[in-house]
Amino acid sequence: MIKDNMKINQSILQEIEQDLTKEIRLRQNYIIEKLKIRLNQDYYSFQRFNGLFGGKNNTYVDSVRTQFSDFNDFYSQWLKGLINHYENRLQYGEQPNHNVQLLKDPEIESFVRLFLERNFYRNLKARTRLKPTEQLWAVWFGYKVIFGLLIAPKYQNQKWIIDKSEIRRSNYEYWTIGHLFREGLIDNETKSPLRITNLKQFESIYLSILKRLSSSNYEKEIYDRYVDYLRNSNDLENEPFLIPEVRYAGLKQKHKYRLDFTVLNPHTYQYIGFEISPSSSHMSIKGYRNKQKEVNEELSQKWHKEMLKRNEYFEDFDITTITFTEQMLSNFDECWEIIQDKLKARSKEKTSVFDQLKRINEI
Repeated sequence: MIKDNMKINQSILQEIEQDLTKEIRLRQNYIIEKLKIRLNQDYYSFQRFNGLFGGKNNTYVDSVRTQFSDFNDFYSQWLKGLINHYENRLQYGEQPNHNVQLLKDPEIESFVRLFLERNFYRNLKARTRLKPTEQLWAVWFGYKVIFGLLIAPKYQNQKWIIDKSEIRRSNYEYWTIGHLFREGLIDNETKSPLRITNLKQFESIYLSILKRLSSSNYEKEIYDRYVDYLRNSNDLENEPFLIPEVRYAGLKQKHKYRLDFTVLNPHTYQYIGFEISPSSSHMSIKGYRNKQKEVNEELSQKWHKEMLKRNEYFEDFDITTITFTEQMLSNFDECWEIIQDKLKARSKEKTSVFDQLKRINEI
């Protein structure tokens, strides 16, 4: 069903592009002649026009990091970047290009808008998809064994980096099982990713390696329940990856903090961390009976550290933390229900141009 819908959507997009191309070709020669006169040049070509306007998407807007709601959103931000670029060059005494002045001509502006609109639809998914903050392009996790889940990973100069030219073209929802299937898990000490292409392979890594490294029975139970959750899914590849032991400082050996489990849900843009009972593990007091007078001060210091951890994850990654206390864990089904609700969450408001084009086709 999904593949059939994609065929319909691609067909509609092709029709839109064809219509825009026809209109561009009808007006192209006239606009090129007009530009030649305006720029007082003996020769002017469509290739030069493309360089003047079409090649500025990453100059006037940050198309790698920005998610645009529609073409008007893209075009308005493109114009804003164009004007800012023009004014900045004037401010520093540099010779600005002619783009701003040329766009004062309604016919040239209309043609530029048409040209950019075709480019927008040619790159529709890349322009309209979620663009996470740069800190989340590479998520490193694990305690004794460290893996990375990277968006568009590339091995270069003896280390793994993000291929920024490919990040917006990645054909999967970020931080999902589909993401894992496409890119695999990254070990920074090897040149090839650990390929995972099906649920059975994922279970082997998740249960036989990651689960075994945990010393918490509660965490082990969560590992098992998550795998059962995936087995019962009707849309496996779009299920968010329940990431264990996300590392605040990435690959740094002496890192600050780890979150027990994290859900980065691309469908709702909710980033949630789960902590298992800090009062029994993170905040235990050593030699309690011998240091009763110091208990309150030590508890205060540990609580302060716990709050800094939460605040920094939220400040740097937009990750909110939910804590399961001993009392909550006494009813583990309810705790798992909270995690499962975050995994299952899908935005009722979120849509896509693909979906709306399909609706138009069905009217």
